[in-house]
Amino acid sequence: MFKKNHVHLQIKKGEVRAIHLETDSSIVRTCAALSHPRTLMGEFFAIERCLKDVLDELLPKSIFSLSPIAIVQFIEKIEGGITNVEVRAFREATLGAGARHVFFAESSTPISKSQLLNFNFKQIEQP
Repeated sequence: MFKKNHVHLQIKKGEVRAIHLETDSSIVRTCAALSHPRTLMGEFFAIERCLKDVLDELLPKSIFSLSPIAIVQFIEKIEGGITNVEVRAFREATLGAGARHVFFAESSTPISKSQLLNFNFKQIEQP
């Protein structure tokens, strides 16, 4: 009865790419808040707004659609890696943007659609 929504969010410096896994539709948006020189998480509220705009544009509006399950993947290697504080901040921003669950893929290489839908990927431990 209810339509499932899975969204793959690929995040890199200055840009978010979102793919709706059920329909294969995708969009790419620039996000200035992702351009901090020392960390990927720049301004929290700007990133949350960017993610909300992306999800609102990507997902079909229907009373029979569930809020999306988001799988976040950091595409670029960040010097020193992603900290647990950044993971927590991205989790909170993604939930604030409308996701009902958030998972983080540890890989920076492409992950297939079937792996994403079956959660067959190594996950970053969340704080």
